[in-house]
Amino acid sequence: MRAWIFVPMFLGAVGIFAFNAWRLFQFLRLARPENRWDRVGQRLWQTLVVAFGQSRILRDRVAGPIHAGIFWGFLVLLSSAVEAVLEGFNPRWSLSFLGPLYSVSTIAVDLFCAIVFVAVLWAAWRRWVQRVARLQGPAEEQRDAVIVLGLIAVIVTALLLQNSTRIALQADHAWAVRPVSTLLAQLFAPNQTTRILFEVGWWVHIGFILIFLNYLPFSKHLHVLTSVPNVFFARLGPVNVLDPLDFAREDATVFGATDVEHLSWKSILDSYSCTHCGRCTSVCPANQTGKILDPRAIVVAVRQRTLDRMPLLLKQRRGGQLSPEEEALLNKRFVGDYIPEEALWQCTTCGACMEECPVLIEHVPVIVELRRGLVMMEARFPTELQSAYGNLEIQATPWAFAASDRAAWAAGLPVKTLAEESTTYDVLFWVGCAGSYDQRAQRVARSIVQLLTAAGVQVRILGAEERCTGDPARRTGNEYLADGLVRANVETLNRYGVRTIVTMCPHCYNTLKNEYPRFGGFYQVYHHTQYLRRLLEEGRLQLTGEHVQTLLHTVVYHDSCYLGRYNGEYEAPRVLLEVLPTVQLSEPERARDRGFCCGAGGGRMFLEERVGKKVNLERTEELLATGAETIAVNCPFCLTMLTDGVKALGKADTVRVRDVAEILAEHLPAGDPPAEGGLPA
Repeated sequence: MRAWIFVPMFLGAVGIFAFNAWRLFQFLRLARPENRWDRVGQRLWQTLVVAFGQSRILRDRVAGPIHAGIFWGFLVLLSSAVEAVLEGFNPRWSLSFLGPLYSVSTIAVDLFCAIVFVAVLWAAWRRWVQRVARLQGPAEEQRDAVIVLGLIAVIVTALLLQNSTRIALQADHAWAVRPVSTLLAQLFAPNQTTRILFEVGWWVHIGFILIFLNYLPFSKHLHVLTSVPNVFFARLGPVNVLDPLDFAREDATVFGATDVEHLSWKSILDSYSCTHCGRCTSVCPANQTGKILDPRAIVVAVRQRTLDRMPLLLKQRRGGQLSPEEEALLNKRFVGDYIPEEALWQCTTCGACMEECPVLIEHVPVIVELRRGLVMMEARFPTELQSAYGNLEIQATPWAFAASDRAAWAAGLPVKTLAEESTTYDVLFWVGCAGSYDQRAQRVARSIVQLLTAAGVQVRILGAEERCTGDPARRTGNEYLADGLVRANVETLNRYGVRTIVTMCPHCYNTLKNEYPRFGGFYQVYHHTQYLRRLLEEGRLQLTGEHVQTLLHTVVYHDSCYLGRYNGEYEAPRVLLEVLPTVQLSEPERARDRGFCCGAGGGRMFLEERVGKKVNLERTEELLATGAETIAVNCPFCLTMLTDGVKALGKADTVRVRDVAEILAEHLPAGDPPAEGGLPA
């Protein structure tokens, strides 16, 4: 009788699930194609560590164990689900043929039933009693959480009931070892009531598994099925690498994304995989300073627009006619009706959201693709960018300075341009726009040259031939403008046969190192702190504290996002500072991969901050809270933003903001650093 009821129920449930899963897969096929099948070995390892090892989720020491316990419990309980299906076809079928392995499996299942049950109660306590802020979403999210946590609790409870009554009836399978169920079995006598309870436990267990399976495609907990493949397909290496656009394609009609089908299929899979945990939003600098940008909401909006629009596109492709209501839904604006346009421009592209995401969702590429659509397809962007775009187009710098003045900062230094001498040199120093024109950053550039020269390194620059790397234009969505700058730089660098580049700006470093190869520019690129560390460890750079007036002062180091999170470099600047006898290094509360943005990335350097608290003030306050006398940075943008923060907070007389290179230059054996020479203060 069991089989007669179970088999059609099982086949029907599986069929309905397969239909809904295929429907979601069809939506992925409508999105922009992208190759994510490269380096399969690395992807498998990434999946093992992040998905199965739960490395990202365990960054949170409270929520991490809760989720990890439930996830690992799901993996272990899969064997019990398989066995329940087998018993549905024939009560005598089981996995006991595995022998000793079955014993291990049943022990694990029993223990994880208890672990999952406790984890569910703990999760419920945090959500509805402690009311953790990032877990307090809309009402529909709360209902979804109630349903899913309830289903999980019922499934594991029913499994314990089934197994404990089975033991009481002395009808357990061979090789089965169930420590928790054996204790519970003492509550039951071997009678007809227990037999009925066993059947109830079995039917509730398998029935609720099938209900749960078919609820997932309509729930935020779809990530139960999609998170593992999403981790497998996540970008390897720097996640902020932007794909170039092919402007020469004759069939190209859309540049960037104006609607959801213009996004990569991976972005759609990201939206399926979002757990709604809110970790991304809880670390977003814009959101945490009172702005409307909500990384979680953007991912959720991608999924909602996918579910609204993709079925209508499929219907049209199959020749169906849309109703007026469907036409109205189809013609809604993705940016505007689903995502506030203002939110997109508040992003600093710092990557904190992606660093925290437990399933490796790529928020920033979606934001940049939508910016591209606004800029290149609709000419919609903040008015402040008009000046930066115009300057980049005419002078190849976002500021109104002449290209002919790019090398003026180097007056009096032993450095030549490649146009003057391009054969016998060690490195090309990529100065960048800030180092070339900003008076404060020029002193950093001079310090770097002094340090390299003191180590015997032959340095060259491009001078007037250097253009902006294109980063500000790329991150603000003007890919067409960036494309011209990048290709011109690659042509210049390749013409001179450049091999090794040292940069002073993490944004230049990230672009030259990770994005120029896609345009044919292959170089060995170092941030100046990396190259100086190398010189120090090789014994070529000699530092001393003998002539430094301050015998000991405290320094707090600020991690820039583009050197730290995007390129994994946290040690080089710290090594350089820690080796100095006059420096006592301290750390802010948020440091390394949890560091907080200065507020200048993603083109925000050129935009006014009118809403909420300024990001640079939030970060400056945190750095000042350490009591340090000096804030050390590695980025000209950070230098500007934190200097402004120190001034705004009235600490300019007692706290200095300095690049690591400036601090090092003070410790050269003889002479004062040329950073002050001939330049305005």
